[in-house]
Amino acid sequence: MTDRHFARWMRNVDAALLLESFFIAAVVSFLAIRAFLAVTGYPQLGASGIHIAHLLWGGLLMLAALMLLLAYLDRSAQHVAAVVAGLGFGTFVDEIGKFVTADNDYFFRPAVAVIYVTFVATFLATRTLIGRRTLRPNEALANALALLGSTLDRPIEPDDRARIHRLLRQADPESELTVLLRRYVAGLPGIPDTESRIERIRRGLGDAYRGVMANPWSERALVVGVIAYTAFAVIGVLVVTSEAPALGAPETSAAARAAQLVSTLAGAVLVARGILSLHASHADAYRWLMRGVLVWILITQVFVFYSSQLAGLGGLAVDLVAYGSLRFALAREVSETVARAG
Repeated sequence: MTDRHFARWMRNVDAALLLESFFIAAVVSFLAIRAFLAVTGYPQLGASGIHIAHLLWGGLLMLAALMLLLAYLDRSAQHVAAVVAGLGFGTFVDEIGKFVTADNDYFFRPAVAVIYVTFVATFLATRTLIGRRTLRPNEALANALALLGSTLDRPIEPDDRARIHRLLRQADPESELTVLLRRYVAGLPGIPDTESRIERIRRGLGDAYRGVMANPWSERALVVGVIAYTAFAVIGVLVVTSEAPALGAPETSAAARAAQLVSTLAGAVLVARGILSLHASHADAYRWLMRGVLVWILITQVFVFYSSQLAGLGGLAVDLVAYGSLRFALAREVSETVARAG
């Protein structure tokens, strides 16, 4: 396939959101399966020598997601497919230990670390494919057409109209199709913007965030919370590295323990940089804090998983909540800055 063929591939403006939904669903399904099996004593589905591995259910879920993508043009179907595919992938990859060992050992100790590396590598690969470049004019036009397709059988909502107009501003203004689309969208009947349940929850959280940050003590409380969280992360890794034999990892190498410690301290340095930026800009501070948490998620947790699955699962859950909270706070700061500038 030539470079010309690749140049025809149009990036989806919702790709980052779709991939985020995919990975969240995958991690949630993986953690839920591990927790359920541990609580229930690792039951097996099947009888008379037949065992239906949950890898098969993962394959069926991914097949269902693929069928949704092939059968429907609606963009909402893409979001459903992303979640279903993520649930399937997490269910599928959970049994990787059986397929990297000669004796099909589900409890192979490095399996969780291998699964985690798979998640991280897939995440980085997809982010590289999407890139952070601005949409090309033809990509913006294609996305506007795709978004317009979901409004063909109904009046258009204000948010959809605004999104289409933003995309058309990035398209080639001399294009005849761009001009026609602008006229068509301008003439579409409108309806009041209706909030979904998720949008109402998001707006409520945004209002709560603004209310909290309006308090003069909020910044000090945030600093204290971040310092406590960082101290907890550093102490937790120190415990894991020093107590590795007691945690079931007697052969954990000194290099792995050193990597845990160094990456944790590197993340702590980035977090400290974020704390120092809080007074000047909350948005910049959140970006530094997110970088520190990402170091813990993408690097530290790999070695923690290798040393102790229990500590790794608990640490990952906490880090994901922290990263999601910071991302939400950053989005609120950015949106308010744009609103003030407008």
